[in-house]
Amino acid sequence: MTGSRVRAAKGQGGLLRDQLLDIADQLLEDGGADALTIRAVATSASVTPPAVYLHFASKRELIHATCLRVWSSLFIELEAVSRELPDPVTALYETCVAYIGFGLRHPSQYRLVMDGKATEASRQNEDACFRYFRDKVTACLDAGVPVGSRTETTRLLCASVHGAVSLLIHQERDAWPPDTARYVTRAASSAVQGALLTASHAAKPSMSAVMRSG
Repeated sequence: MTGSRVRAAKGQGGLLRDQLLDIADQLLEDGGADALTIRAVATSASVTPPAVYLHFASKRELIHATCLRVWSSLFIELEAVSRELPDPVTALYETCVAYIGFGLRHPSQYRLVMDGKATEASRQNEDACFRYFRDKVTACLDAGVPVGSRTETTRLLCASVHGAVSLLIHQERDAWPPDTARYVTRAASSAVQGALLTASHAAKPSMSAVMRSG
């Protein structure tokens, strides 16, 4: 990541900003939030710290800009996996798979945005995720799935997928299940089936109920 940087031409300040974010993203991936500093980014970009401060007023702003740039790709992924699916429940499932997979691929960014000190930008991002999932739940309702409360069902769904991500990213990699892909699909299936099956009633789980559903 070190070496001479080509000076951005006049009017291309956005190019330098993107270069700084590329460097910051790599530092974050390699060493976590502690490795991402203004000085480290400046050194890797072959510029002075004041040049970085022209684009980011603080380390916190730099970290969140880096995280949110990665998060902006999430919605592209979610649309890509669900857009062409006619079955809204399957679309919801694939959305959950993509969300959990995204979180596991970007653990540092996920922790900082979803579990760290929230900025207004990260709050907006969390709200956008919730509204996206609620739209998918609404599509299930419109198709005839007996959803009593879209908001409550979405909360339960989001709690499940967020929990599936958080359970692993707060552990060392060697503690993760050996088959991560299977974990992702099972967690997504559990989230969708759990949220939708209890959407219209809160039946108490029992052995007989489990055997009937098997």
